[in-house]
Amino acid sequence: MSEPSKPRLLAVEDNPETRLLLRYFLQEHFDLLLAATFDEALELARQEHAEVLLLDINLGEQRTGIDLLHELRERLTYRDTPAIAFTAYARPEDRDRFLQEGFDEYLTKPFTRQQLLKAIESARNRRS
Repeated sequence: MSEPSKPRLLAVEDNPETRLLLRYFLQEHFDLLLAATFDEALELARQEHAEVLLLDINLGEQRTGIDLLHELRERLTYRDTPAIAFTAYARPEDRDRFLQEGFDEYLTKPFTRQQLLKAIESARNRRS
């Protein structure tokens, strides 16, 4: 009997140490697609369909995680994909803004494995 496949998660994070931490925290639960830039994320999303999106807001370039979410939402395959805003912006009004922009959940940095998994589960439940 074959093992059930893991859901695919696209994580976009420009910081290499945080990408490493995400891999460590998530690899047993998800088939991970990790991207460091906006363009790399778009290419990965085109090649492979992810069932969950974890998008850093400040990607260290002109385009943000909000811009990336809007571009992905224009694609039929990502219109209803659960998305988490992943950010150091931690004020209450930041959370509200990201949810209004179309994210399903919000996770601030720094974070624990438990907080990360809870945010992903919450986002997936909102879209199921």
